[in-house]
Amino acid sequence: MAMRQIPKNLPRRILQRANESFYDKITGNFIALARARYAGKMREMMVAFSEKNDEITLVTVHPLKPHQKTNRIVSGRWVPHEREKKKAPR
Repeated sequence: MAMRQIPKNLPRRILQRANESFYDKITGNFIALARARYAGKMREMMVAFSEKNDEITLVTVHPLKPHQKTNRIVSGRWVPHEREKKKAPR
């Protein structure tokens, strides 16, 4: 987050506002996607996280490059996943 200068509260906002969720078959992580303001622009952002015993652990957060989402869905790496709406971690 420091390297990309991502605000500390941005991953939580992405998790709370996610309009799409996926399971990454390669990493075994869950993916939440939402549009958010980052580096002065509205961008599609992704949060990769793991979830165990109702505890969410952030793996990474970054803006998606054009076609990155489409390529991962078409390749079968990301599969749609319905998440229960839970409170994001504090």
